[in-house]
Amino acid sequence: MGVRILIDADHEHAVLYCSTTDWAFGPVFREDEYDHAPEDRAELFLEWLSQFGRDARLYTDAELSSKFTDWRMQEATQWAAKDAQVD
Repeated sequence: MGVRILIDADHEHAVLYCSTTDWAFGPVFREDEYDHAPEDRAELFLEWLSQFGRDARLYTDAELSSKFTDWRMQEATQWAAKDAQVD
């Protein structure tokens, strides 16, 4: 049990949810201008967030909002690094 990603039927939106409590939390992810799928963006956010050593479910709404803003500022760099690993 833990943090999972819930995707809508049209794959236009993704959200984080706790599989223990069945509670959605955090930002709504959409496809970005580079065609990264919402679920891929949510996964990338969770990867980035893991560096802080704290379960995503333990952040307050304000803290998670701040982390999301910080993540967005470096998201393109993270995608570039991930793409470089694949090549």
